[in-house]
Amino acid sequence: MLNQYDQKQVYDATVHACLCAVREGFPHLAIRDIVDPPHEWFDAALARQIAMHLVIREFGWPKRRVVEMEDRSREAINRALRTVDARVAHDRFALHYQTMAERARVLLFLRMTDDEQPYEEVA
Repeated sequence: MLNQYDQKQVYDATVHACLCAVREGFPHLAIRDIVDPPHEWFDAALARQIAMHLVIREFGWPKRRVVEMEDRSREAINRALRTVDARVAHDRFALHYQTMAERARVLLFLRMTDDEQPYEEVA
């Protein structure tokens, strides 16, 4: 059960929703490849950057918190933001990005509301 007052749990749920949404946008990649992109897999690295961009830009998590929680350098996070910001300037990428962003919001909403549903008694 997700404790909405526990920032770590909420952060983890946000990252999970973003990773799942990006995975749907890059169906040829496994989530493990997005989390830790294999060397020279540029599509996996881009997918990782998109996930971090979603966490920061779409869900409003502070960059400092993301750097700390993901154990990444500030430069890596800033590079991810710059890369995705530059690509979002192109309509085709922007449309795909928005699809992933909307999916991440839906997934997080479902996670947050699913845990609030009361348990039904089985007769």
